[in-house]
Amino acid sequence: MIQLEGNHLFLEGPVVMDTVPDLVNSTSFSSLGPEVTIDFSRTTTLDSAAVALLLHWLREAARGKKKLVFVKIPDNLHVLISLYGLSPLLEGIVEV
Repeated sequence: MIQLEGNHLFLEGPVVMDTVPDLVNSTSFSSLGPEVTIDFSRTTTLDSAAVALLLHWLREAARGKKKLVFVKIPDNLHVLISLYGLSPLLEGIVEV
């Protein structure tokens, strides 16, 4: 589930293989400002599908000329990002 507050999106609950398709389908950056913050502080469970979601959102944001900033990323997602060798790609847009 996603809660929108201005240009700040809060992910809530699990971000896993079963929930990511709904998150993809329910998210559009077109009506938001030039910089969008995606906050993971309300998530409960994450798996590798969360990494795929980050990459999908980055592609969508680039198409719409939006800047994304990911905040409050849980440690296990940082580990997955590093494991997949994506740290350089996400440097500067993922805040602890």
